[in-house]
Amino acid sequence: MMTPDHPNVPAVKATLDELINAVSGHSFNELDQTYHKDMRTYLLLEDGGFVQNDKPGFMEYVQAAMRLEEDHCPWAEYHLVEASDTRGHILISRKNKVTKRTQLVTLSIDFIFEGGRWQIIREVIMTRSNDA
Repeated sequence: MMTPDHPNVPAVKATLDELINAVSGHSFNELDQTYHKDMRTYLLLEDGGFVQNDKPGFMEYVQAAMRLEEDHCPWAEYHLVEASDTRGHILISRKNKVTKRTQLVTLSIDFIFEGGRWQIIREVIMTRSNDA
């Protein structure tokens, strides 16, 4: 059972922190290491659109989107980090200006410990405007 006080919580959070910092700085090599080969993403857009992706498709999407982002913005608000021996989960909000206006992006991210490292196996992502 996953809990917020499991000893693996810091390692799961550190995995996502490293990914955020790498991608925010336009270094995309971390994507391949962190994303599990069977990863799936589900993106719910503010305008009602819905996009599903596998690992290669989402890596392409992230790289294209981040090329539009001019500033290194690793801002993140962690709402929940929980783990078990082999699973992890993070609920987090991030901000970006990929669409030239600030959006708040909320992600529910599932991790699996495999191959000696924490990997993202699934992301559910929701966007909404945050013009603050």
